[in-house]
Amino acid sequence: MPRAAKPAHPSTLVPFLVLPENRFAYEAVSSIGAGTPRPIFIYGPSGVGKSHLVRHGVHLFLSRQPDARVQHLTAGEFAAEFAEASTRRSIPLFQSAIRDFDLFVLEDLHVLDRRAETQTQLLALCNDLKATGCQIVWTSRSAPGDLGGFLRKLVSRFRAGVLAHVRSPGRDSRTELLQYFASAQHLALSSDAALLLAEELAVSPRELWAVVAQLDAIARQHRQPLNSDLVRKFLRHEVAPPKPRLDDICRAVARQFGMSVSLLRSRKQSRGVVLPRQCAMLLARQLSGRSLEQIGHYFGGRDHSTVIHACRRVARLVPHEAELRLNLSQIEASLAAIHAGP
Repeated sequence: MPRAAKPAHPSTLVPFLVLPENRFAYEAVSSIGAGTPRPIFIYGPSGVGKSHLVRHGVHLFLSRQPDARVQHLTAGEFAAEFAEASTRRSIPLFQSAIRDFDLFVLEDLHVLDRRAETQTQLLALCNDLKATGCQIVWTSRSAPGDLGGFLRKLVSRFRAGVLAHVRSPGRDSRTELLQYFASAQHLALSSDAALLLAEELAVSPRELWAVVAQLDAIARQHRQPLNSDLVRKFLRHEVAPPKPRLDDICRAVARQFGMSVSLLRSRKQSRGVVLPRQCAMLLARQLSGRSLEQIGHYFGGRDHSTVIHACRRVARLVPHEAELRLNLSQIEASLAAIHAGP
């Protein structure tokens, strides 16, 4: 199993901002590689910065131990690798490939809810990694005690180390985040505008990043300063950012799923391209303002019924697939930032 590459989210391009809601988790991951390894379990709602925090920890670990072996996966990737190994009857090879690391990070554990066979493999992996002194980091939307569909022994492993809760940001932290994100994007967001947004939008840091990018696009489009007057219009839905083009959506989806734009637009029906293409069609229908016929023509000369089928399939999958929801959220955030140049 190769080292997994993580999709880059815009907020991961700036240093991690320490706030009261994430300070303990920050201190926990900052200790990775500085002493005796202890498992770290980070939990909190979607979008609060768990992945950003973990990347900070991995970066620090590698700065302290440049030759260390690191494996960084999502639970969805782990499950997919195990399923493929099971199909190919190569489970022993799968097991041996993931046990020789100094740091093992597994994100979005909640995805494995009620997947007994995959959890059994994960439990065996935990035992082996602990025996070798490997540092383990988990992330999940739920605390260990709320993972009702997990093996009890596995939940005990999650509880055995440091439990770090990352909470949704309060008003003061949202204000600080908005000003921090604006500064990172070289934008002049007034303090009054930041406070107004923070009071009205009780959302995650990921969503706040997207809001700042959207406001910048609106300010550029209407040639107005990014002040409290513009924010009030935005909150009243009197102004909106420019609609993304089909080219923008296609590039964002291709980048998120690690494939070429030409493959995404082709007529190929290989296993790895169908779902990303369907995601692109759904986002194009929701965001671009283009007709079904125009979208189908753009993606390989397909007809409108193919686009409808793609949209319906992704809509059915989204409630049950956390990894898919995360991908779509990150794509939308990247699209929101397109017009927010330095």
